[in-house]
Amino acid sequence: MFYHDLNLRTGLKSDILTGYEKQHMIFKLIRFLLVISGTVAGVALGYGTISQYDNFLETDNAEIKLAALLGCLGYLLCSMMGRELQLWLESQLEHSNSSDLAWNALGVVLGLVSANLFFVPVYFIMFKGLGEIHFDNKYFNTLVPLFNLSIPLFFNLLGAYLGATITQRYRSAQGRSSLNAEGVPVPPKIIDTSAIIDGRIMGLISMGFIEGKIIIPRFVMNELQFLADSSDATKRGKGRQGLALLSRLHKEFVDRFDISEKDYPQVHEVDAKLVEHAREDKAILITQDFNLKRVAELQDLKVLHLNDLLNVLKPSLTVGEDVQLQIVRAGKDATQGVGFLTDGTMVVVEDGGGAIGQNVMCKVTNILQTTAGRMIFVRMAPLQKKI
Repeated sequence: MFYHDLNLRTGLKSDILTGYEKQHMIFKLIRFLLVISGTVAGVALGYGTISQYDNFLETDNAEIKLAALLGCLGYLLCSMMGRELQLWLESQLEHSNSSDLAWNALGVVLGLVSANLFFVPVYFIMFKGLGEIHFDNKYFNTLVPLFNLSIPLFFNLLGAYLGATITQRYRSAQGRSSLNAEGVPVPPKIIDTSAIIDGRIMGLISMGFIEGKIIIPRFVMNELQFLADSSDATKRGKGRQGLALLSRLHKEFVDRFDISEKDYPQVHEVDAKLVEHAREDKAILITQDFNLKRVAELQDLKVLHLNDLLNVLKPSLTVGEDVQLQIVRAGKDATQGVGFLTDGTMVVVEDGGGAIGQNVMCKVTNILQTTAGRMIFVRMAPLQKKI
């Protein structure tokens, strides 16, 4: 069994390497054709220029020198263009999943068909010889076939690019947007690591407070996996809790749950990647990170901060209102006691240090609103009885 698994893994690895080698060979062939075309065009242009204009360069062997110069320039330019094209294509293939590649391929085919249909009149003219270009210079004439090939090739590449781009944007708009009960489009929601670890997002989604697509970027999942594999017990627990919540979301909201494969190699920080992702998808960012909220808002992005939402949902209290609570521990001063409302809001009880463990009736004296939440100061009612 062990040898069977080993052979299977070895075979898969060999297939992957073979596919990569084939892809690499195709890219090399494209670069080779570009380099040869650039070099030939430069050499022909050099010879043609000197033969057409006798006094263009007053030097010995002017044809050879100019042809060599322009040939080298053509070689270098096409070599750099081919390398940049190869790097761009490899990056697109590496950071795209199979579904995106299939849709992009469909867009390329539609773009090529549209470009060739648009170019039919030009093909007809070229076939009839009506648009044939002829130079008296034999060297310039060698460039005519290359020129005739470059024009349709350019339009085909342009059509393929436009087809892939339009298809990708259409799929993104259809796949990431959804409609509410009234038929109004709802922007997707991107959830960051802090909101996933916090856990309260699950209840908000289950109760219908958060609508639309739920997008979890792959780099957020990688960050959670990194935390789950940490040697620190606290980080490991948070990472596993986050991954467990994502598993529940995937099972309970399979139609709305979407793992995004988008990545931004030029951006290194996860927070910056989230901002770029939200801007590109016109999505709402859900976070528990106050600094990320500030950065996203400075870039005109809509952010839902869980603490802000929960603070709005807390019951309102006013100065002078009576409230009943249990004093659970002493405060900073020996005369103070600390209790909590049912929503978790901390209450500082003046002169409550001697009533720890008791349920007391208090009157609100002051309310402070901070970025971390509310803090309420109360004073025990006179002649307080133990309840």
